[in-house]
Amino acid sequence: MIPAPAQKIIDFWFKETPSELHFKKDVNFDQKIKDKFLKDHELASQNKYDDWQDSPMSCLALVIIFDQFSRNIFRNNKQAFAQDYKARLIVNEAVYSGYLETINESQRLFMILPLIHSEEINDHDMAYYLLDKYLKEYPDYNHIKKLWKDRTNIIRRFHRYPHRNQILERSSTDEEIEFLKNSN
Repeated sequence: MIPAPAQKIIDFWFKETPSELHFKKDVNFDQKIKDKFLKDHELASQNKYDDWQDSPMSCLALVIIFDQFSRNIFRNNKQAFAQDYKARLIVNEAVYSGYLETINESQRLFMILPLIHSEEINDHDMAYYLLDKYLKEYPDYNHIKKLWKDRTNIIRRFHRYPHRNQILERSSTDEEIEFLKNSN
């Protein structure tokens, strides 16, 4: 049985929220997530929800907390990326446990997404493998693959996402600065 807070996250993300808000910068939506789920994010970050990894839907809720909600709650702050490593570990365990077999395509997309958010090229390679295996029939498959390739090309070129440099207090190379000027 899925824990009530995990079910609340799944319902909010997949039933109550229009899909166009999932990838849109919207301060009101960010605030709504913060108001509803900051406490869950804190508890999950303190490993209080680690047992959620024991079932597919609660595991997905945990991934959403770390990958999606982190980016909304802490937009333009390095905390937005603080749980990325843990999200990827959870995704890898979910894949190994066969969880992608038990969830729908929309849910699979969000389970895989932390791999493309990664600055590690091996994670990108795994993301494409999973995309082709589990989301070939997804309505936006071609669009998603193109967006992901754009991101992977950035990682191949710079070995990181330059747009995160300022937030993460990393120095940008001249090439990255030029790239950022031309990508806006």
